[in-house]
Amino acid sequence: MRADYRGLTVHVPPPPAESFQFLLTLRLLAETDFADVPHLGVDHLDRVFRAIRLAAELRIRHNRKDAGAIHGLLSEDAIGPLRRRLLDGSPVWGRTEQHADGPLIDGPGLKEHTTSFSAMDTDGNAVCITQSLGSPWGSGTAIPGTGLCLNNFMNWGDLNPASPNHLKPGERYAMCLAPSISLKDGAPVLCLGTPGSYGIPQTQAQAMVHHSRLRARPAGAIDGPRGRLWDGRKVSLENRVPAEVMDGLRARGHDVTAMGAFSWSAGGMQAIARDPETGAFTGAADPPGRRRRGGDPLTPGG
Repeated sequence: MRADYRGLTVHVPPPPAESFQFLLTLRLLAETDFADVPHLGVDHLDRVFRAIRLAAELRIRHNRKDAGAIHGLLSEDAIGPLRRRLLDGSPVWGRTEQHADGPLIDGPGLKEHTTSFSAMDTDGNAVCITQSLGSPWGSGTAIPGTGLCLNNFMNWGDLNPASPNHLKPGERYAMCLAPSISLKDGAPVLCLGTPGSYGIPQTQAQAMVHHSRLRARPAGAIDGPRGRLWDGRKVSLENRVPAEVMDGLRARGHDVTAMGAFSWSAGGMQAIARDPETGAFTGAADPPGRRRRGGDPLTPGG
């Protein structure tokens, strides 16, 4: 699946992946000129969070549709009315996780079961992989002789029969992994992915907004403060965002709670960018010593 965003064509996996939420968010934000508002100010974050909520609700309602139906959701005929809703100023609230009944979570759980990495080379090859076991150690079953654990994504299937993603035997069902490769004039210029459960498309959308504003500096895009939206109006927001900005977001209907300066609930991103003119590569990940996720070589067990 693909969508255009501010000079880039962003590619993600097709259904049954739920990565189209990431593309929907970008389509909603594509005409927003963030250069006209303070970076990470109230207008910036309010617009991004509203777009994420609108896209998340569409993902929940349509997460078992085929590729043709998803292309329809990404069309301007479908996005136009939603973009008007994005801009109308009234509070936006709704679901971000699953359809309804089931083992839903109130906040982040254990985090050692998903990873994402990117690779690019001078021949123009690009790979972005997000791999998950679904829960720590997956199903607890390893394939003999391989050391590979089988995943446990069944615990993410909806139990409510009304859900498009109702867990039924013998069927593939939707999952939220969304590794991305972005092209400019047909050549790969950015690989970007993250772990983070249903926060994956949220985190990547926020990083893409940073990236487009910071002009292809992946380190700045990854370091920028991020939020994690939950069902209803709840937003967990890294506390590097000033208190007055959080107050301004609350005044616009977001139930904002501050979390750590670099919180692992906002993902653990890795990205590689390639300058289309010079061919120079720049790479970045959440920085050692203050990582949102594990992986710091100086940390025991990291």
